[in-house]
Amino acid sequence: MTQRCPHCQIEIDAPKLNAYEDNFVCPHCAATLSHSQIDIFFYAFCFIALVSLLLITIGHINTFIALVIAAVSYHFCRGKLFESRFRLIRCTF
Repeated sequence: MTQRCPHCQIEIDAPKLNAYEDNFVCPHCAATLSHSQIDIFFYAFCFIALVSLLLITIGHINTFIALVIAAVSYHFCRGKLFESRFRLIRCTF
């Protein structure tokens, strides 16, 4: 997934979330980068809330089961649907 480095503004291939521990380094400017935690939580909350509400209202599924199905669905869909939309931020320690 190609994204733009916030420091040098050059297109880079950002690794997937499960490919690094806390952060990664831009190959051009050596800036320490990470995916935005706010974006990760926002997309997860919206997806889980929407899917669980649809399952509860349309499918008449138990709330707990609907939340579990939505969370597992987000886990499997995150890499394909959402990770390319997460912004990169520069880590400052």
